[in-house]
Amino acid sequence: MRITQITLAASDPAAQGEFWRDTLGLPVRSSDDATEIAPRRSTIRFEPAAGGTDPRYHFAINVPRGSIEAAATWFRGRHELLEFHDDPEVEDGATIVQGDRGASSFYFLDGGGNVVELLANPRVDDELEGPFGAASLLEIAEIGIATEDTAATRVAVEEVFGADVLWGGRESRRLTAIGDDHGVVIVAPAGRGWIPVGLPARPWPTTIVAEGPRPTEVTLPEGPYRLRAV
Repeated sequence: MRITQITLAASDPAAQGEFWRDTLGLPVRSSDDATEIAPRRSTIRFEPAAGGTDPRYHFAINVPRGSIEAAATWFRGRHELLEFHDDPEVEDGATIVQGDRGASSFYFLDGGGNVVELLANPRVDDELEGPFGAASLLEIAEIGIATEDTAATRVAVEEVFGADVLWGGRESRRLTAIGDDHGVVIVAPAGRGWIPVGLPARPWPTTIVAEGPRPTEVTLPEGPYRLRAV
């Protein structure tokens, strides 16, 4: 499932633009009401949050397979990687971790405090060409949405995007990833912590645009979440 764009709320969209452009070197487009970040095949759009709110999300970006060490070396010269602590499945202080399906990743906080992951998935075809750099950030790999009704939200995501569960569980307290190795929507129980810092998952305004079997759009009241297949 190719996720072409996500729109997220930010307390300071301009600060997000400064982080992604000045710290990481990605192309950034700014206007009076939004800031857009442009990995190679996707767009991350930050719009002003409602007054008095400070939305914080989890999302991930794919990088070429086998490139996580090169990505970490490049990244450490620009920003801090998040460490894992008190996780029974990860060595204390680790920054690079490997998932059950063979993907390797690391995490950081962006200019708005979102928990962002760079993910090298061996099932993604892209190879690293030359030194790792900003152009190696390929596409949106994950976007997390929080809900009090995981079963209903999961069904809505599956129907809009014509996608299946890729990993996770259907139990109400577990994460469920819907999509494929290019992109997934992660349905999280509200309040569950995003690793590695335990950021509580909350229903914040989110728009997700991704390829689907037919053009359709659904809005879920939590968030609200706008799901649009193109």
